Amino acid sequence: MRVLLTGAAGFVGRHLAAELTHTGHEPVLSDVRTGIPGIRAADLRDPDALCSLVRDTRPDACVHLGGIAFVPVGWDDPELVMDVNLIGTIHLLEAFRLHAPAARLLIVSSSEVYGRRPVETPLTEEAPFAPSNPYAVAKAAADLTALLYAKRYGMPVMTARPDNHTGPGQSPQFVTTAFALQLLDIRRGTSAGSIKVGNLNSVRNFTDVRDVARAYRLILEKGYAGCAYNIASGNMAEIGSILDMLCDIAGIQPQITVDQERYRPADALPALDTARLRNHTGWTPQIALQVTLSDIFNHLQAGG
Repeated sequence: MRVLLTGAAGFVGRHLAAELTHTGHEPVLSDVRTGIPGIRAADLRDPDALCSLVRDTRPDACVHLGGIAFVPVGWDDPELVMDVNLIGTIHLLEAFRLHAPAARLLIVSSSEVYGRRPVETPLTEEAPFAPSNPYAVAKAAADLTALLYAKRYGMPVMTARPDNHTGPGQSPQFVTTAFALQLLDIRRGTSAGSIKVGNLNSVRNFTDVRDVARAYRLILEKGYAGCAYNIASGNMAEIGSILDMLCDIAGIQPQITVDQERYRPADALPALDTARLRNHTGWTPQIALQVTLSDIFNHLQAGG
């Protein structure tokens, strides 16, 4: 398939482009950032630009990765997050409805739509939404709207609800890369032997970005129109244990300093049931958390 990727210059976009190319598809790359060789510039807030993009590239499919990915931005600038993550998604859906209604379209949502609450059993895709921040509200509305387009217009639209994913190339805004970068600075002697942390007691599921990219590709190939798909490895871990593993990888035992600017109350995102994804596509996670963390550290060490 000729697959349009929005947000192609981002963390997941680079991995998904490689996954699609490796498996025989033709990725067509788009991003809001301009002047990047091989990537067409298009802003999700510009419906005319998106219509031109779809009309000109004639994609067989699309994975919509574009948007604001850092949850705290929802509190800092909620209007921007709604404009990009919700209205931008509607602009893309409309562009495909008008110019490529038969194209398979995967809208990437988030596990944040289910809220931040402990659950006794993993949540299926039928679990009620309970967003707890503006980012999650925008994602929930975009997710529901995408599925409505499938129902109303008969378009082959699907949504993906990934849990936390990480891997080489992720921004230091996110916890695993932030830890690894500080440890690397200590190891190189460019920083004192102390690492700044937030709350180490929060629990998260971590899935390797390459496993997530493979899930997106499989959903695009085999997923059922009008369906939502949870994506999670099942690797639930305290943030403190992630730091311990990275310290072992770096060979460093630093002094730990709690940074109040990074500190948030302890919470736990609910575990996700991924039976639908496994049954429809055959996906299972393949990359162990230890390997993911080693690859993050080695990527940074190599100048990534």
